[in-house]
Amino acid sequence: MYKEGKAAIRQQSAFLNSKAKFIRDLSVGFMQIKANKNSNVIDATGGTGIRGIRYLLESKAKNVTILDMNASAVKAIKANALLNKVKPKIVKISFQEFSNSSKEKFDFIDIDPFGGLHPYIYDAIKIAKGGSYLMLTATDTAVLCGAHRDACVKLYGAIPIHNELCHEAGIRILINYVVGIAAQFNFGIEVSLSVFQAHYFRIFIKLVHGSKSALDSISRCGYVSYCESCKWRSCRIGVLPLQTKCENCGSNAKAAGRMWLGNLYNKRDALDLLKYFEKNITEKSEISMMEKISEEYDSLFFYSIPVITKSKKIPSVSPSAIIEKLKAKGYLATPTHFDPDGIKTNAGIKDLDRLVDKLGEKH
Repeated sequence: MYKEGKAAIRQQSAFLNSKAKFIRDLSVGFMQIKANKNSNVIDATGGTGIRGIRYLLESKAKNVTILDMNASAVKAIKANALLNKVKPKIVKISFQEFSNSSKEKFDFIDIDPFGGLHPYIYDAIKIAKGGSYLMLTATDTAVLCGAHRDACVKLYGAIPIHNELCHEAGIRILINYVVGIAAQFNFGIEVSLSVFQAHYFRIFIKLVHGSKSALDSISRCGYVSYCESCKWRSCRIGVLPLQTKCENCGSNAKAAGRMWLGNLYNKRDALDLLKYFEKNITEKSEISMMEKISEEYDSLFFYSIPVITKSKKIPSVSPSAIIEKLKAKGYLATPTHFDPDGIKTNAGIKDLDRLVDKLGEKH
């Protein structure tokens, strides 16, 4: 018997990843702050049914549909629903078949597949409406983070970044993919939350209906140029630059994208989730993670301090000391959950370089 939140789950023959508890806690918290008793919710990749069951037990949602095309999984979902005394609608069907045959529209569409999201987004938006939330998990991080560059180009239509920036770039590529599909249905997007943990990406996106919203979202996507020599980076909306010179050191810069260049968090949603975690979650590591996300400065990419000091061949410098000095100079600066030694700031690379050099000399 596996216990999580208010749910008790018999795993039986269905797969349950206990290491993904934080992602599920985050999703339950999101449902608690966003859903109401009239919300129509679908868990498109049921497994043991743990997410849909937890939504019924721990959020205001009362109408939850759980899908799985595997007969053993459906049997497990039914048994676990009975065990927890909840009554979701349970359907043995593939998500693709369901979305092409159902006339229902859902307020919350939760998809947590094994692997990539690319086969699911088009079908997800078929059962969405203006104001619907897509709650999406991707585990194909090796593709999105550039370990399999050609696969990312083929599946997501984007050139990935394969260095310390890869996880943030991967999430931005994933959001860009959603933007492109959503626009075909005349939807724009608003990003509520984007999280990287272990080998998971989890994004929470609200669909906003209308051609103006769709065009606005597309206009917030583009390309990033970055220098691997001095760590300079710049973004550009529109056409991919074929060759770019680093504006800081003059080296040849690389280009990546197309990707989302807009915000990764809604500050109010992040703070509301932090309050939920502080009240309902006992694991200090999860609360600490949520604190970092809620405080993170939502800039385009971060700087890895060890990568900078290594490139300069100087002693390591404390990221917290850098943050303190940047704030003293009037800049915005915070840690980032993408990298334990990374910082997000509105300071440019030249100002950051001077500060790193100065602190490095003291060592």
